[in-house]
Amino acid sequence: MIEYEEALRTVLKNISTLETEEKSLLKCTGQVLAEDVYSDYRLPQADISGPDGYAVRSADIRGAEMKKPVTLRIIGTVRAGQLPGHVVESGTAMRIMTGAVVPQGADCIVRFEDTDEPVNKSGPNTANPETVKIFVSAPSRNGIRPAGSNIEKGTCLLRKGAVLWPAQISTLAAVGKRYVQVIRRPVVAVIATGDELIDLGKPLVPGKTYNCNTAAIVSFITQYGGIPKILGIARDKKEALLAKIMKGMQADLIITSGGVAKGDYDLTRLVMDGIGKVFFSKIKMGPGASVAFGAITKNGKNRKGSMPIFCLSGPPLGCLINLETLVRPALLRMRGQQQIDHPAIRAVASDSSENMMPFTFLKWTNLEDKNGQCQVRLNMAEETGFLRAMAAANSLAVVPAGVKIRQGGAVTVWPLDRR
Repeated sequence: MIEYEEALRTVLKNISTLETEEKSLLKCTGQVLAEDVYSDYRLPQADISGPDGYAVRSADIRGAEMKKPVTLRIIGTVRAGQLPGHVVESGTAMRIMTGAVVPQGADCIVRFEDTDEPVNKSGPNTANPETVKIFVSAPSRNGIRPAGSNIEKGTCLLRKGAVLWPAQISTLAAVGKRYVQVIRRPVVAVIATGDELIDLGKPLVPGKTYNCNTAAIVSFITQYGGIPKILGIARDKKEALLAKIMKGMQADLIITSGGVAKGDYDLTRLVMDGIGKVFFSKIKMGPGASVAFGAITKNGKNRKGSMPIFCLSGPPLGCLINLETLVRPALLRMRGQQQIDHPAIRAVASDSSENMMPFTFLKWTNLEDKNGQCQVRLNMAEETGFLRAMAAANSLAVVPAGVKIRQGGAVTVWPLDRR
């Protein structure tokens, strides 16, 4: 057995960031930028109006108030997407909508709410007024968003390594970027092992188990930006498992589940020894202490010469912990993400738990904010069974080897990323 930290270092040492690709901005959500991106434009390109209202000369409305309004003649309307057709001269005003270019001559914007504009109107002012009463005084530049106040031409919008979520994609779209250079998504081959497994949709008969690990692994890969390729179930024969692994050599990573412990029919390490190298096969962390990681170097090389492979624990509880603790950082590294450490917080235990095992144990837990304090419920699995606990959990609590956490004590918790 090796320490989890050593296992993780070994994984990251043997996992590389993938190649770049040019991709449509609309199709790269969650991918990582492979270049710095600069703006080709200044935004806004001209002074524009912040609110809906009237473009006026500040000198004309100096001293205006509710009991002593200033009346101005309306000379037109300008809306977003159009250029003003008039110059605002002394004694005049132009109706102006949010985002519209400020007309020449005007130096401030007065909101509709500060004029005699009908307060209950919806859409255009059907009265088509020829004059407007201004009830407030406003300084020069009031309500105006200056040209270049959002971004100047040549400014760096996003740096290499940024993850493209909706806010980042909106930013790039705002300056007209249609395509960007990103790290491509990892393709991951998924193989289940075991004579006991049956596919979803078939009747469950005694001695058989549904192949839930493949469903979990595929979901996990998708969640973290990968492209899963399901290769099905390898039965408990060396030749069957080897054939599945060879079929997965066109991917970037192979993940198997089951067959990694010490049983007579646990064949994954045996097969790996014959076609590559096993870096480790047991770690000091549970559930899922029986987990292997290696590289395939014989009998089938991918384009980089070797293929990393995870052989995850068979029991679902361990398989999911392996995904969170080892596969997650590997996928993030392949995607080019810079921050791969699992987020962790300190919380207060709302119940007690003792770890009798000689290694760190992770528990499916419920983390919640109670009166400004992060509290975590540790014994969900004991109370409801592990399946219901996994389904309801929003975090993993880290219980060190041989430690008893008492109610009210501090505990390290990993919030689970549900994005």
